[in-house]
Amino acid sequence: DFYNTKATVVFNAVERSGIRINRERFESHFHPIDRDITYTQYNFKTTTTRPSNKFGGVNYAALNKDNGCRESFIPRNDKFIELDISAYHPTLLGLLVDYDFGEDDIHESFAKMYGVDYKKAKELTFKQLYGGVFEQFKNLEFFQKVQVYVDEIWEKFNKEGYIDCPISKYRYKKEKLDEMKPQKLLNYLLQNLETAMNIRILWEIFKSLKGRKTKLVLYTYDSFLFDFDNSEEDLIEDIKQIINNNKLQIKESYGNTYNFK
Repeated sequence: DFYNTKATVVFNAVERSGIRINRERFESHFHPIDRDITYTQYNFKTTTTRPSNKFGGVNYAALNKDNGCRESFIPRNDKFIELDISAYHPTLLGLLVDYDFGEDDIHESFAKMYGVDYKKAKELTFKQLYGGVFEQFKNLEFFQKVQVYVDEIWEKFNKEGYIDCPISKYRYKKEKLDEMKPQKLLNYLLQNLETAMNIRILWEIFKSLKGRKTKLVLYTYDSFLFDFDNSEEDLIEDIKQIINNNKLQIKESYGNTYNFK
């Protein structure tokens, strides 16, 4: 029901916005096009339900950040503003296991836990989220709680043959998932929760955008790209509040192309 009544509506709304392009630049990186607007296409019928976004051979969910292709995308209004959710999966996992990171930047919190610098902390955290907790960090409260949670969902998955995801209530069935392991199951659940949380956020954002010049033109897992009209300065604060209300931390980027420096 969540996907039929919510997901289809918000993803269709993003698709219909389209993104303005510099045709010459776009064609040099992608394919010939006969208009100044390109459209994306979301597919959320994936194994984890995390939507892919590929259309006309272009993977809009993973545009290269280094080869200049992002300069192909330009605003119809005054500028692009991107709101990027920081440390999304660690944040969601903290909510699932009831661990409070406080007001600090989450990666900074991990840096203090590990006794390393910020960059190294990010690397260590993501390796453990997707590959399992390292022996030297198993005594940390966060990872102790994560291990308890992983054990619980793995036991339920094997005993009852399924687990239901938070928010979306999507059901991962054991009979349909081959070679599942505890950490892999956690990763699937986090991707589903990320998607469901974003759908809920998108729903509220589109309510705020109704009747406005500013448009939401692209969603890519942990970020939201707005084609922003400078006369609507109040709007961006309202949108930030929608995201903050879900206990998520955000970073803001802006520019005259999608290639933010």
